[in-house]
Amino acid sequence: MLTIAFVQKTTAQAPKDPLYIDLSKTIAFVMGQRFNLNRIKDKYPALSLQVQKANHEFKYAFGTAEENIQKALRDTFKDKYSEFVVSTEIQIKSILMSQKISKEIAIQFLDEVESRSKGRIPSPILETLLSYQFEDRPFDEFSRGFKTIYRTKGHPKAKGLDFQVEYPKSWSLREGKRPNIIQFFSSNNGRGPANALILTRDLVKESQGKLTHKEIAALNTLEGSQELSSELFSDSSLRAMANGMGMTNVRAITIKRIVLDRWPGGMLEFIGDQQRLDFTITMYNRMYVALYKNYMVLLQCQIFKLPDDTEDTMKKRISKFVPLFHLMANSLVIQSQY
Repeated sequence: MLTIAFVQKTTAQAPKDPLYIDLSKTIAFVMGQRFNLNRIKDKYPALSLQVQKANHEFKYAFGTAEENIQKALRDTFKDKYSEFVVSTEIQIKSILMSQKISKEIAIQFLDEVESRSKGRIPSPILETLLSYQFEDRPFDEFSRGFKTIYRTKGHPKAKGLDFQVEYPKSWSLREGKRPNIIQFFSSNNGRGPANALILTRDLVKESQGKLTHKEIAALNTLEGSQELSSELFSDSSLRAMANGMGMTNVRAITIKRIVLDRWPGGMLEFIGDQQRLDFTITMYNRMYVALYKNYMVLLQCQIFKLPDDTEDTMKKRISKFVPLFHLMANSLVIQSQY
């Protein structure tokens, strides 16, 4: 009960709040937590070691995020930043000082802070903290266990196929708008600049009766998929796929044969330009494709070049996200085979 009023005031009601709102809520959440920890330490000196432990664990988990968020807010508010901090401190004190702290409540709150260090934090505060904690090393968020499983079972666009992929907790997801796209994922709680999507294709249906019963039966075996993959994932086929994505000036193409969850596949990366209304978007693409029986399973990862980005900035962003894309692809499990 110690912070329930405060949490209610800082939990996002809509996922599309402006960034400065999410940043303000998040830094207020951290400041309110620290305020309560100091109250507990002052009122119950015997709990000082537990306060120190809880504070240390949270700082280890999200200390970098706090520093990066403070910097982002300074850049946003400029000479109004000090005024924002003072106003926030006054509101926190007004809300939290009205709540009495028994020793039992204090101990419960210390347990709560420790659970927050493991990611049990309301949205969008958790996503904001994770985005700024792992701003320079997004793959660390994934490798440290801050990730979520998305599974296609029962989804109408999955064409009966059941597979799953893991993605970072700080990423948002939404339904794909195009016929074959099952789910769309976006970094920084939906603000980008990295995105990913998953989709499936049913080769039998797309063949429109051109495949014989013998060819279809062969596809239902690992050996049949391996034989077909030598054609589907050949250098020429993957290059044709890159040039058939509706982009212009396709360049820096890299291709590789891979295996995804025991099934043959291919990896394709390239940079291309795409026209949207009256402006051009430059986009890095990294695709992982697996052939499972008569299905093609695709994980497509993308990074957009922002208007003010230099070529060097884009290269650094690509090198930062590629290890994460690889971890996401390696997490893909085709449940239908089990």
